[in-house]
Amino acid sequence: MSDNVSGARPPLLPGQPQASFAENVSAAVQEHVRHAESAALRGRADLGFEALHWSLVSLPPLADDDRIALAEMVSMLTRWGAPGHAPWTLLDDLAAACHTPRARGAVLLAQARAARGKAITEYGTQALFEFTAAGDIGGQALALSRMSFPSDAGLSPSYRRQLARRGLTLAQQSGEPWITALVAGMLAAVETYQGRKRAPKRWQQAASLLPADLDAVTGEIAALNYLNWALTAAYVGDYPTALEAVARGRVVGRGPWVNKFAAIEALVRHRTGQLDAARERAAVAMAGAAPGIRELGAAVAAAVTFETARRLQHDDLEAVVTVAYATSPPCGASAAATLAYTRHARREPRPARGLPRILRKARQAEHHFGWEDALLALTEIAPDAARDEAAAMSRLWSPYPRAVAIRSIVEGHLAGKRGWASLIEGADALAEIGEPITAGRAYHAAAKVASSPAERARARDRAAELLTTAGADRSLAALARNRSLHRGLLHVPENQRHHVNAGLTPP
Repeated sequence: MSDNVSGARPPLLPGQPQASFAENVSAAVQEHVRHAESAALRGRADLGFEALHWSLVSLPPLADDDRIALAEMVSMLTRWGAPGHAPWTLLDDLAAACHTPRARGAVLLAQARAARGKAITEYGTQALFEFTAAGDIGGQALALSRMSFPSDAGLSPSYRRQLARRGLTLAQQSGEPWITALVAGMLAAVETYQGRKRAPKRWQQAASLLPADLDAVTGEIAALNYLNWALTAAYVGDYPTALEAVARGRVVGRGPWVNKFAAIEALVRHRTGQLDAARERAAVAMAGAAPGIRELGAAVAAAVTFETARRLQHDDLEAVVTVAYATSPPCGASAAATLAYTRHARREPRPARGLPRILRKARQAEHHFGWEDALLALTEIAPDAARDEAAAMSRLWSPYPRAVAIRSIVEGHLAGKRGWASLIEGADALAEIGEPITAGRAYHAAAKVASSPAERARARDRAAELLTTAGADRSLAALARNRSLHRGLLHVPENQRHHVNAGLTPP
């Protein structure tokens, strides 16, 4: 089986590789798998499965290793868009036909990797039983790791962490570096979504577990861990570390990883006010074939367009949000915020209508990570609707620096004229970590509720400085149109003049 075939759905971004349990795959099956993979990489997972399914008719009776290889390929195709029940029926047939518990465990694990919700636990438990019967410690570690996946499948966060930690212990006992690195990454994901302070350090450790002489499989796993370390660092607010992880990951990641790392770098460049660089990296991400990565790039491109373009179009942005959230909940929440800002600037009715659903999903999954942008956008656009959501999310704030800063801003918005200090505190923190656009908007909000001319001037001038430096023309235009703050001394940027899509503040 091809070493670059993806495996388990990862915690933060797609592309989690999996060394195959199949050790002796026939040449015929390898050829069919390559054709199916090629179709999936072109964005036609449905055709890949159709070709794979019909090709089975021509194959001679299969050995267990062939069944495992086919199951792993079908699992990938379901995650990449193969529709309907046929892939699942085929996976069930392959599991039933296996002769050994180890082979059944491998097929069941492939099903667990493609599953969602409670089915993850069900298939994972069956795989664990088979691997235990076979005495396969590495398989047990992978099954436990998959069962710990941060989803809304009904398991408590503490139990998920217990499963992940037990999986890591078994992985270390297996002596397989790739299993240890893969399972360590899942534990890092579990702790990330639980908002544990040591989670970013976990990602760094997971990325450094593999030896220097990487092969095709271990190189893929190393690239994935670097990718998710970078994404975690970005949402924690540690942008230098995020870029460091991207740079390191590019050394070991090849092919589609170029586009994946570009998506994360685009996010970081946008956050840090480097809009031209963000647009360029987003274009690289959108040029790739990996499902979901195109949408992450498109979401960042839309965020750049929001600040720099005269006219705003979002005909396909809702679909982008859906795919981006399925790919990475934090990135999906940020994309949903961009969509809400765009709708608001276009003066659409109920512009924030998708944000409560994003927050509800985070509550159901008990995520302490990655939903902050959705709540901030809801608070800025529809503060009355945000009050109940903010109260419901209050127990899920993480201790990460960016989340702490955004929480302060949210609370400042909701406090009205009493929110000056909280808004300034959050804006100062975001400016300190290098996020000028979000900080500039917060300073603008603080200027509007300032109780003295000196406070108003401080917040206004800081907002203008940050937004101008970042080239955030739409947010700067909103500040310039609020003449009560500056008596006409600020000018609307040229590309925002004489147009209805004026920003968050009505002209």
